[in-house]
Amino acid sequence: MNNIESCCRKFSPLIRKWRRHLHHHPELSGREIESARFISRILTEYGIEHQSNLGGHGIVASLGDNSDNRKKEIAFRADFDALPLDDHKTTSYASNNPGVMHACAHDAHAATLLGLAAALKENPQALQTPVKFIFQPAEENGQGAAAMLQEGLFSSPPAAIFGFHFFPEMEAGSARLHRQAFMAATEHFTITIKGRSAHACMPEKSIDAIQVAAQLILAFNHLICKNLNPIDPALISIGTINGGTVSNIIASQVVMTGTIRSLSQEQHQRLHDALQRIVTELPQAFGAEAEITIGEVAPALKNDPRLCELMVDILSDNQLITHFEDNSPPLLGGEDFARFAQQIPGCYLFFGCGNQKQGIIHPLHSSLFDIDEDALDVALTTMYHVALKGDEIIEMLKT
Repeated sequence: MNNIESCCRKFSPLIRKWRRHLHHHPELSGREIESARFISRILTEYGIEHQSNLGGHGIVASLGDNSDNRKKEIAFRADFDALPLDDHKTTSYASNNPGVMHACAHDAHAATLLGLAAALKENPQALQTPVKFIFQPAEENGQGAAAMLQEGLFSSPPAAIFGFHFFPEMEAGSARLHRQAFMAATEHFTITIKGRSAHACMPEKSIDAIQVAAQLILAFNHLICKNLNPIDPALISIGTINGGTVSNIIASQVVMTGTIRSLSQEQHQRLHDALQRIVTELPQAFGAEAEITIGEVAPALKNDPRLCELMVDILSDNQLITHFEDNSPPLLGGEDFARFAQQIPGCYLFFGCGNQKQGIIHPLHSSLFDIDEDALDVALTTMYHVALKGDEIIEMLKT
């Protein structure tokens, strides 16, 4: 592990530089044009072959000889899209794109993967197997992984895929591994309620879409509390409600958006079906109509147990890791890395990036979000070690 840390150490300043560039120039899902160009330029500078514009602005780079497609690869994935959020930090690298911000550490993911590719390029004799580097766009809207797969990303499937996420609730130097399903099957929905408008002083002539929306929200709360298995986590959250025009006209239409999340497929299907039924039937009792559209963002994410065992050994050997949590409890966040892990064995980690002493305490999707950049070194050394285990990984997955 000391040799690995030495190989990676020279790239530490570059990864910080690349991360800050991406942080300073964020782009939304599906619009990552300049970010993709930046990633491509760095790969070109290091002489790393790559393909651009896969599944939108996705990039796939490769190292190692796989010209005959007979030798299995291992793959690493990082996302690089940003969020529709104003950056309120006062750092030199804060977003210069109003209303857009890297508040979910995707800039750090991409910079780390660039560092991994560059470090391995300088030490190619250490690679046992070819390695694929997947820079995925459009993770935040749940479209990027599916688009890349649809355009042939896994036409020759790698043996395994690895990913990671920086997490500010954990201190830099910590790592977390999950053994069970740990990120939620996630769907986003839009509900449109249609009533009838009237003057506020003549409510009998109206069908109040806002009142119907309120009844639906109460029904959703009842559904979660009383109709689902309470030991199998699930939730419905309403994110937006828009309806009405002025204070003295009863609204004829309301549009709500939200999300449903669960860890098991059985629970998720039950929640999905119940939501559709309530939205269809309940408004009729008030003389209104409603329709719902539901779109999948990501399936539930579960790590391959064989890769978990390998990762325990690697994390335990990494001297940069000061705290390691094995088999941690699940989250109900969504992650479309799960689409890759549905098709081939996958392993996804969390690395701490918080620092209480430095005031780096703000959560993901916060306008003050930042990372302790020492976390970059932890992720790089871990993934570098994984890359050197290619033959062992492939043999292990045969059993």
